[in-house]
Amino acid sequence: MAFTPVQKLSITSGAAMVLLSAVGLVSYVSTMQMVEAQQAAAHTNEIIAKLDLVAVRTLAAENAARGFVATGNATRLATVDEAQGDVEYALDTMRVATEDHPEQRRHLDSLGEIVGAQFRDVRQLIAVRRKSGRDAAAALITGAHAKTPSPGRLLAEMRDEEVRALGEKTRVMIDSGKTSRILVISGSLFAFVLALVALQPLRSSVEKRLTERLSRTMTAIPDDEPRT
Repeated sequence: MAFTPVQKLSITSGAAMVLLSAVGLVSYVSTMQMVEAQQAAAHTNEIIAKLDLVAVRTLAAENAARGFVATGNATRLATVDEAQGDVEYALDTMRVATEDHPEQRRHLDSLGEIVGAQFRDVRQLIAVRRKSGRDAAAALITGAHAKTPSPGRLLAEMRDEEVRALGEKTRVMIDSGKTSRILVISGSLFAFVLALVALQPLRSSVEKRLTERLSRTMTAIPDDEPRT
């Protein structure tokens, strides 16, 4: 079945439009993946910052309590209250942020127990210093408090897990981005070729019309008046 020039133009133009629409869809998906990658990186940085906050503020509370034991200066105790508030806020924030990450939630539960035990020790140390004096509190530091586990290892594992998860997401998105770029470039080039093909049936007719118009224009030009 032979197609007329107009039919060929319609078919190739339609194919080019469909292809360009597909290229636009791929570009949109690729853009959304880039946004997701940025959000994933921001999420990881937020979790790591909260983990560092837990470590720093817990240590600050312990140092403040030990300073109170050594000096009896009660002004140091404000640091304990502030540090505990910061740690509790960080833990609550991470619980919300890791709802879709069961492994990190388990780690977070363990971290909460360890940090909670540390703050109980700090509060007990302060109470003993107030009630029984410096020597009794100092003995407590070297005794039962020395057996309280440190969250350092667990914090490191949680940081590594966040970095690993981010690395996996980034790898998948990079591979997907490469595929999207290939599809966009290939689709754009193919659409350009289709557009050129669509214009081919009109080339001879356009040329014919231009030639006819030029001939009529030349014919309409009056001859120069004869010289006297």
